[in-house]
Amino acid sequence: MDIRQLEQFVAVYEEGSFSRAARRENCTQPALSVQIRNLEDEFGVALFTRSRRGVEPTVAGKRLYARGLSILSAMADTQNAVRELTGEISGAITAGTVPSVSRSALPAALSRFTESHPNVAITLDEAYGGILTQRVVAGELDFAVVTSAVSHEGIEATLLTEHEMALVSGPNSGMTPFERISLKDLPPLRMVLPTRRHAIRQLIDSHMARADMTLESSIESDGLNTTLEYVRHSGWSTLTAVASVIDAVDSGALIINPIVRPRAEIDYYLIRQVRQPLTGAAERFVDVLREELAGITRRWHTLSRTS
Repeated sequence: MDIRQLEQFVAVYEEGSFSRAARRENCTQPALSVQIRNLEDEFGVALFTRSRRGVEPTVAGKRLYARGLSILSAMADTQNAVRELTGEISGAITAGTVPSVSRSALPAALSRFTESHPNVAITLDEAYGGILTQRVVAGELDFAVVTSAVSHEGIEATLLTEHEMALVSGPNSGMTPFERISLKDLPPLRMVLPTRRHAIRQLIDSHMARADMTLESSIESDGLNTTLEYVRHSGWSTLTAVASVIDAVDSGALIINPIVRPRAEIDYYLIRQVRQPLTGAAERFVDVLREELAGITRRWHTLSRTS
């Protein structure tokens, strides 16, 4: 068994499908099937049961997966440790963030990080959590910051910080800036919301359902900038993470209302492949991003409790 075979086995295990695993590993399905059969011949035991619905790991397959993740993780960790012996933080980071982080903590974190570590190449992606999760699973991103604790084989989700959501409206909405509101006490509103395919919409729906909130009408939009610009120029509203709008407080371009009784919470998680530990550069970048998110939390607490 070699490392490439182990990586391909892990892909089949996590995807539950030879065709999806082949796409992920950038190889043909027949070639992948041969590699798995070779592994099964080597161990003398079936690793998967095959059916029209896909593949299921056997007891031996589950054991190999657990050991295989440890092997791949240790190998990647060793490579990172050796590269960092020079003491210089370098290399490359490929990361993704949800739109609310891209609008708030990310620019400040980037400025700080690139100033301190100019030899690190950074590639960034912005999307909602489901898309970012797929890209982490596929190995296209080293890590991503999303708004739900992802449950997927081979993916580890770590809580970065706890934030809140706020009601955001335009200046012509009639809302009073920073007046504390309860969603259940609001009249029917016209709301701009993300489409239902995203975890953030599911979270918003759960907060509205818990408050028995009714809508006059709604528009669905997956563009956060488009949503906020439309809200700014209309009498419509939206529910979004405070990180999305914290920088609009001073300008007064948007009316922001803290939500109480109960609060509408939103958490940010770091997701990555279990078998691929973060490099030293990535760990430092995440630390800076976490600090910026914590700074937003402190500022919001001050604003929402003193305004």
